[in-house]
Amino acid sequence: MFDFSNIQGNILRGYASFPHARFLYLAVHDAGDGRSLLKALLDSGSVTPAQWSEKPDAALNLALTFAGLRALGLPEESLATFPAEFREGMKVRAKALGDVGKSSPQWWDEPWKTSRVDILVMIYGRTEGALEERCRTFRQSLPAGVTELGPDQPAGFFSKDNEKARREHFGFVDGLSNPAVEGVSRDGGAGRSQEIGNPDERGRFRKIPLGEFILGYPGEGGDLAPMPLPNLLSHNSTYLVFRKLEQNVPLFRDYIAEQARSFARTIPGGLPNGVTAEDFLAAKMMGRWQDGSSLIEHPDRPTKALDNGFAYADDPAGARCPLGAHVRRTNPRDALGFGGKTMSRHRLIRRGITYGKPLPPDERDDERRGILFIAFNSGFDQFEFVQQLWVNFGDDFEQSNDGDPIAGSSQGGQMVIPGDETTGRRPFICFNIPRFVETKGGDYFFVPSLAALRLLASGRVRAS
Repeated sequence: MFDFSNIQGNILRGYASFPHARFLYLAVHDAGDGRSLLKALLDSGSVTPAQWSEKPDAALNLALTFAGLRALGLPEESLATFPAEFREGMKVRAKALGDVGKSSPQWWDEPWKTSRVDILVMIYGRTEGALEERCRTFRQSLPAGVTELGPDQPAGFFSKDNEKARREHFGFVDGLSNPAVEGVSRDGGAGRSQEIGNPDERGRFRKIPLGEFILGYPGEGGDLAPMPLPNLLSHNSTYLVFRKLEQNVPLFRDYIAEQARSFARTIPGGLPNGVTAEDFLAAKMMGRWQDGSSLIEHPDRPTKALDNGFAYADDPAGARCPLGAHVRRTNPRDALGFGGKTMSRHRLIRRGITYGKPLPPDERDDERRGILFIAFNSGFDQFEFVQQLWVNFGDDFEQSNDGDPIAGSSQGGQMVIPGDETTGRRPFICFNIPRFVETKGGDYFFVPSLAALRLLASGRVRAS
């Protein structure tokens, strides 16, 4: 058993009842002041754990970069035991992640472009008022040797037509496929029944061992992920990938509208009632209908049925859900064979949240909007594998060099939408796909347990 009260709250909880958020970025100029801040937050109970006796009006969680750990005075012999990806940071690894062109660090937003972020402060509120009050009290607690880097990042959930499901800016229900973790009850909120584990040899889904996401516990193979020293620092801690991803909504809509006219001609007998060519094509590129219903279970029209327990083995050619579709690439389930074992060690706990105002249909503006991609894992190799080999490169999905049509790094790529013999729909190829999503900042973070935060605050960390 593990202690929920020692794990930071936004890892194993989805925070579905905290629809308002703000992300603050701190620089530590004085190690003593940085440690004093951690101690004050812990002493006041301000750092929200995964278990609470009464739900708070606001939640606060912390994560630190490699530079942040060094700024707090963590000894070099301990720093050297962290993984190479973390020590290098996201800027250094940008090219390998596909952050090139307008997504390269020279085009990132502040503070990521020119400043060194040491601490990421993630604050969530049940109401806007609760969020603002927690931000105000936190800022008042900052000592002189710790400064906030601007601008901060507001974010929040948005839905469509007063529905409960969360949406992203391209119009799709988001956050439907987080891992079901052993020993963790469903986290509540919209989509709570959609958590699934990894597929087994019988085509069912089993829960995923905790060690795939939290350090100090066995993972898929029964082994422990490498742990930084000392063990007290890493046990019940984890790693965080934080990426600011800007979505070009007008470009996405224009491309879908342009391609949909040709795509509609591949459908014999015309489109199903109530389904537009734009709806159908966008669903094929994403791998789901906008309302979240599965193409595997509902290939012809959306149904608002959010059943997430489907597999791809019975759709080997991608007639229902194309092999190169976004959700099939990022969570292949059993699509790659071997009872799902080829993907079982590449699951991520995603806690992303949107920023910016939704763009109404048939409107255009110059507003900036997107997703703050937030993913927890017990090693950055999990995220980097998915990003490099499944999102930005398509060989595992018989797509050669063609990347993910929604979130891939390629410019001017293509996507094959296979035909369907059962309906007579002919194949279709989307050519010259623009880059709809650009990276505008981010980094790799260490998310300490509450005990590890207390250890960091003491200034008495020893690697042995």
